[in-house]
Amino acid sequence: MAEKKDRKVMQGDPRVLGVVRRTGGYNFAAEFSAEEDVRLLLYKKGQEQPEEEIVIDSSYFTGQMASVFLPDFKAERYEYNYQVGETVVHDPAAAKIVGRSGFGTVTDSSNPHSIRCGFDENKYDWEEDRRPEYPYSDTILYKIHVRGYTMQKNSKVRKKGTFAGIIEKIPYFQELGITSLELMPVYDFDEVIFPQNMPLKYAMKMKDKLKTNFWGYTKGNYFAPKPAYCAGRDAIKEFRDMVKALHKAGIECILEFYFPKDTHHLLVLQVLHHWYLTYHVDGFHLLGDGVPVEMLCKDPLLCKAKLMFYSLPDMGKRQSTRNAAVCNEGFKYDIRRFLKSDEDSLNAAVRHMRSNPAAHGTINYITNQDGFTLMDLVSYDAKHNEANGEDNQDGNSYNFSWNCGVEGPSRRLSVRKLREQQMRNAFLLLLLSQGTPMIYGGDEFGNSQQGNNNAYCQDNETGWVDWRSFGKNKEMIDFVKDVIAFRKQHPILHPEKELRVMDYKSFGYPDLSYHSSRAWYASYDNVSYHIGMMYCGLYAQKEDGQSDDFIYIAYNFHWEPHEFALPRIKKQKWCRIFNSISGPEEEYFLKEEEELENQKMVEVAPRSISIFIGRQEKNDASMETL
Repeated sequence: MAEKKDRKVMQGDPRVLGVVRRTGGYNFAAEFSAEEDVRLLLYKKGQEQPEEEIVIDSSYFTGQMASVFLPDFKAERYEYNYQVGETVVHDPAAAKIVGRSGFGTVTDSSNPHSIRCGFDENKYDWEEDRRPEYPYSDTILYKIHVRGYTMQKNSKVRKKGTFAGIIEKIPYFQELGITSLELMPVYDFDEVIFPQNMPLKYAMKMKDKLKTNFWGYTKGNYFAPKPAYCAGRDAIKEFRDMVKALHKAGIECILEFYFPKDTHHLLVLQVLHHWYLTYHVDGFHLLGDGVPVEMLCKDPLLCKAKLMFYSLPDMGKRQSTRNAAVCNEGFKYDIRRFLKSDEDSLNAAVRHMRSNPAAHGTINYITNQDGFTLMDLVSYDAKHNEANGEDNQDGNSYNFSWNCGVEGPSRRLSVRKLREQQMRNAFLLLLLSQGTPMIYGGDEFGNSQQGNNNAYCQDNETGWVDWRSFGKNKEMIDFVKDVIAFRKQHPILHPEKELRVMDYKSFGYPDLSYHSSRAWYASYDNVSYHIGMMYCGLYAQKEDGQSDDFIYIAYNFHWEPHEFALPRIKKQKWCRIFNSISGPEEEYFLKEEEELENQKMVEVAPRSISIFIGRQEKNDASMETL
């Protein structure tokens, strides 16, 4: 291999990482040391040996940034790598990775050229693609793993485990009622976990015993869509097809990224700019200690992108921005405690259910990939991670779960009914709380990981969503659809700002009030497990311009029934519209509203939730303005 004599090489622009098409050619830029022997290797497309090499000497360096410009370069004919000394390395900012044979395959170390970097020619017709741009108040997130969501044989997807497979599921997402799809890492990462400090040639000898990095929460080739998630040969095009199809269906695409502590902040910024501009994604959920929160929140290019973090430090010093959100892990644990009737859980649960800061969004969730699925949350008291190969020492030991009397699967009808009831209660707690709800994909039809609460290495039936449960739990799916629709119909349940628990507009009622067996009074004793919450619809307007309804939600997580006092509403009567314990016909949202005979008190069954709505008195032709 020798340097090609007729290749013209010019000084490049070091400011933008990766390969960028410029007028008359292509610009290459990467971070190296000027003291190293650096070469740009060019391969004919599909070939595993370089055709030519370009020496990048110190004259092409600006600081530690090496950059060259190749005029008249035909990117569609080539692939590339860099060589530093005797080592072949990939461009960390490569737009495309080629040569991987499939998910979880260990690369042959005998040929360092087998994996190469490709080019994005950016010849894609986005048609009239538009981002939906839902505010957090109108957003309903649904989180999935691209591969794991459709790999199971019963998923009814032809192109399983791929971006194209997600497109096949779009009608289901629409039917469910979600607004935004959150994807676990889809950038190119190593799919095999190598022992630390072990040379690759030795790791290759034990490749059948290596663990799979199924989730992908590691650093990687941040600019490249994962080729193993591509059904065809062009991951760039297939990912764009997916985003465009989601947008046509009115669904946002949110991506997760993990940046470890040593990640340069400018790299993070360029990665997000790349995906936002090149792939039209709608936002990012950012994890790891290398996330420059303040920089991203103040970036003008990302001012309309959803930015989700686990914390937003120094909020008082930062200007308010509604495109940033905090993923509220406290909601998960406190709501779980309330759901299973722990002592002294009511006060914290109520606080989370109301939380909706004006300065930023808040993302609520009860389940996530890191922990039990919802079915396992009500089926297991303890984690069962033996299959992970760490003697069940991995994963969180404090799950605040309850197995409803039997550990694991049960044929006892009473146990199964109670679990279903608890799952319905969990969805209600999530979807009727203020803030933005996030559903973990598969929970709505009872997906189980058999008690594994840390399936990070389970690229198999354990880690994949089990679509066999879909047909068995159609009733639960319909229930979730109905609750999502109910939330959307009532803006008082998802306002832009936190409710004040005050009558600040002199309507005669506070926007939100709390009740128990006494109207306008709630007990927060450590042995209280129930509370009534009344939302005054006069503080919110529906799409047609009319005021929303008065809504009273009675939460009873005691193992005994409780009476709730109903506040009197001028010119209106309370009607029951929902009960999380079904009637004889398995009806949760009643087809016909049931006006209560007793307008002062109502009994709510153990471990259940009832919803009542205020309706104009039948003998009153027109309700006077309150």
